[in-house]
Amino acid sequence: MNEHGTLTPAEMRANYMRGVINGAVFTLGEAISNPGLVLSLLVRQLGGSLTLVSLIPVIQSTGYLLPQLLVGGYVQSLPYKLPIYRTFAALRIVAQLAVVCACFFATDIAPSYALAAILVCYALFNFGGGVTTLSFQDIVAKIVPPAHRGRFFGTRQLYGGLLAFAIAGPFVRWLLSDESPLAFPHNFALISFVSLVCYATGMLFFARVREPAAQLVVPRQGIGAALRAAPDILRGNARYRTFIIVRLCLLIGRLAEPFAIIYVTEELHLGKSIAGVLIAVSAVAAASSNLVWGRLGDSRGMVWLLRFTGTLAIFPPLMLFAAPWIVPIGAYALIAWLLIASLIGGISADGVGIASMTFLLEVSPPEQRPLYMGLANTLLGIGAVIPVAGGILVSSAGYAATFLIAALWSGIAIGISESLRAQPHPTEVP
Repeated sequence: MNEHGTLTPAEMRANYMRGVINGAVFTLGEAISNPGLVLSLLVRQLGGSLTLVSLIPVIQSTGYLLPQLLVGGYVQSLPYKLPIYRTFAALRIVAQLAVVCACFFATDIAPSYALAAILVCYALFNFGGGVTTLSFQDIVAKIVPPAHRGRFFGTRQLYGGLLAFAIAGPFVRWLLSDESPLAFPHNFALISFVSLVCYATGMLFFARVREPAAQLVVPRQGIGAALRAAPDILRGNARYRTFIIVRLCLLIGRLAEPFAIIYVTEELHLGKSIAGVLIAVSAVAAASSNLVWGRLGDSRGMVWLLRFTGTLAIFPPLMLFAAPWIVPIGAYALIAWLLIASLIGGISADGVGIASMTFLLEVSPPEQRPLYMGLANTLLGIGAVIPVAGGILVSSAGYAATFLIAALWSGIAIGISESLRAQPHPTEVP
């Protein structure tokens, strides 16, 4: 850092590289213990109900999103956010280690106790992720110029997708197949341990970035003040408000995701090792599309990217709805159909993620960025509870109705997104 407290070109390049490595390795860890595939199978194999399976994405989303309003007002008062990132990264490592232990000893204790321990530790892991994400996003806003952020997030996910395709898919397929050298639950314990190594490595790289001090620091704001400010923020910023509504609808549109692997294995009668194949396909979809999404987002705008990739989210649940009509054609045709659905789902999810993260950085005032991001993510966390209705829907109305309702909500999101307007990138570097 030079005498003016700004980063040198060499430090900026090093920060960029550490951020990319962080994203790539962390993405690999997430792919290996994929909540919608691997964790859903684990919960189901430990005797968890469909309603409990539906809690997995709720735990993930609320764990990440709800804590952010609680700490957003505090984080924005700090000139440096990296110490908070490091503290809660350590908490996440400990929580994931506890998940490994719970999986390893799952057959030595009552399955219900193991299941409870896994879900509680998973919730702690995601709670820590909510705080690290808030500090991470603010640090990225300071070290990556606005016009390069789409490319930055796209590059992270590109390499993460390639790693997931090359490693996560074959690894999970091997451990969950009949040829696995480890029986249940030790196969899941090894999956969780390898994820832990990836998580720890990724967080260590980002913990070593050089962070410049914030140019403008506002006074600390408690949770009460943040809650009182929320209505004014939502009323006063139409683009911010519409973005949150669109994202809430897209979250509801994902209510069928945790049941996809259960549907495939229990209703369509494919083996559990199909999870590894789906992970690989989703990963290669992300790898092949992420850099494209980043560049298109930078050139055509994040509103366009959010709308286009959100539209793609309509198709996977519709394809799952139509899957029974593919069964008579043969097993290979069915697998190909499901792989295409997974491919589209991976492309859509990563595009929406890049667009959402970058758009939120654009629409939030720099001096209040943690508060704005914390409020948005908290509201999204509340909305993320809604997909728990998916378990009730599956039990009462069946899979077909659940898939159709999911597609409908994604369509509603795209309709609302038409009122969003693009905004040119600011020229200044934060």
